[in-house]
Amino acid sequence: MIKLYDQNVWNVNPIDNRNILIRSMVEEFDADFCTFQECGPNTCRAAEHPLPVLMSDKYAEVCPEKAGVNYTPVFYKKEKYNVLEAQYHVYTGFNDVNSKTLSWGVFEDKQTGEKIAIASTHFWFKARGDIDTRQRKQNANELKEACDYIVEKYGVPVVISGDFNSGRNAETGDAPYQYTLEIGFKDFRYMAEETTDGYTYHDYPVLDQEKGIYVNKPDALPYCDLDFILVYGNDKIKAKKFEILTSEKALNSSDHCPLLGVFEIE
Repeated sequence: MIKLYDQNVWNVNPIDNRNILIRSMVEEFDADFCTFQECGPNTCRAAEHPLPVLMSDKYAEVCPEKAGVNYTPVFYKKEKYNVLEAQYHVYTGFNDVNSKTLSWGVFEDKQTGEKIAIASTHFWFKARGDIDTRQRKQNANELKEACDYIVEKYGVPVVISGDFNSGRNAETGDAPYQYTLEIGFKDFRYMAEETTDGYTYHDYPVLDQEKGIYVNKPDALPYCDLDFILVYGNDKIKAKKFEILTSEKALNSSDHCPLLGVFEIE
């Protein structure tokens, strides 16, 4: 089994406590791969307890030379996997502080030789109508181009997770999400043997002034979808479980719930 943990970790300070919560959820799940979004150089990466440092006991980051600018990192179990190739791409068009990006790696299991590609991405976020819908579709086209390169070169499926800023009940609508399906991506949620119809996004946690940490608003539950795990390429992925974490720990850690994906390669 391969385990994937994905979360938009919210590029806002203070973040030390939230970094610790996120690392603990990764540990509880025992993820093989972790994909993050909004992993900002002045927040997640610069706190007293930087998330990459908390991860470094078991995980390494692809494209480490881009760590200072990469908001969408991919982390992998360094004792389990070799990296065959990795790339970082800044999406063209609208982009705030170049945070709308794509990172990916092709990995080989050191024991079995099994190969898999894992990607992390974050699409454009604004909701001004067609102009922003077109931008998100352009993000999808650039994501497809990268996935086509991986599939053609390595013959492996690509598992992509991240914040697509589109989906059910989203202010931005679901047209870009539907477009990703039209151009060849599959939604892991609907492939999985065990799954959920829950939502992925909730209101921002609020700052507890006394404790100096963010906590979820009372009863603020997820109400729309922005985050997905998608699959691209051949049909070798056997999705076993898709889960959205909505524990108190998860809701306190960010405005985006963690996504968990468990799968095999047939």
